Amino acid sequence: MSFDLTRQNLFKTFLYFLLLIVIFWGVELFHPEHYRQIGAPYASGTSSPATGTPLGVLIDSFLIRVPALGVLFSSILVFINSFFVTRIVIRNVIFLERTYMPSIIYLLISSGYYNNYLTFRPLLAAFLLLLACEIIFRSYNYKPLSTGAYMTVGFIFGTAGAIYAPALLLVVLIPVGLTIFRLFDLREWVAAFGGWLIPLFLSAYGVWLAGGDFLSILPACRDALLTPQPLPAIEYFSSFEWTFIGCVVILFILSLITFFGRSRSYKLKPFKAYIFFIWMLLANLLSLAAMPSRSLYQLPIVAIPLAVIIPTYFNSRKPNFLTNFLYVLMMGCAIVIHLLPFFL
Repeated sequence: MSFDLTRQNLFKTFLYFLLLIVIFWGVELFHPEHYRQIGAPYASGTSSPATGTPLGVLIDSFLIRVPALGVLFSSILVFINSFFVTRIVIRNVIFLERTYMPSIIYLLISSGYYNNYLTFRPLLAAFLLLLACEIIFRSYNYKPLSTGAYMTVGFIFGTAGAIYAPALLLVVLIPVGLTIFRLFDLREWVAAFGGWLIPLFLSAYGVWLAGGDFLSILPACRDALLTPQPLPAIEYFSSFEWTFIGCVVILFILSLITFFGRSRSYKLKPFKAYIFFIWMLLANLLSLAAMPSRSLYQLPIVAIPLAVIIPTYFNSRKPNFLTNFLYVLMMGCAIVIHLLPFFL
């Protein structure tokens, strides 16, 4: 039997995960200034993620004063998100075999290409979106009205947007979830969008209590979404970064081909869950393509659907040289992007 790096038990996956997270976040924790001086992917650490509401400004103002806490909190959130998305896959998206690969894929995409101590807010928004996804999936085949559940879903989406402005655009996933997992009932739709407005109302109320304009968060969110965000300056190792991106794109395409080729063998709920994550990825890609606020800070959110979709290709094939090679290549490029600048 040939060696298969892509199928590992929970213990080995955990060891790989710890090694990678120490490399990605340990470098940022102990040598952030070194990176910014030599122009590696961390060079634009001075640009903050889009804020929009006062809550985002408040969080960033704290992290800027204590960057080490930002690194610590962000690395903890990467760990939580990675294994949360794996749990969602195991419970809702049935592969041929149980797999823990989504945790590694999430780590590689959310932190392997770019990470920074100010990534905390996007990672927190990603965690909230994962919570909302789990509630949406649980609503499938639930006979009574899910007005309470979808008000919670809407509230979570709204809170994610209050923390990180580009997440406001993912409100489009609420009607997608309602359409895929629920029969149409106006009360559920009203509850969902009402819940989405509550965090924005609370943000406006907080501004008003502080003596500001109650409606000032509307232009603040608009400006956050329409203000261009400078992308990190990348002066070295462009071949490694493009190779990493190429691996992600190739594996995504191969996974979609694999999924739709086997779609008739899936049960209805796993099929619906998979389609929901495809919609999530499309919403993120449209945001990245169309919004001036696009930045690499969105990677923790983009990583969610990719961590679900990409393992499809590996899980449906017997171990072979190609699967191991693509997996190692993607992982190796992420390691090189972080470590090789030290040897210049």
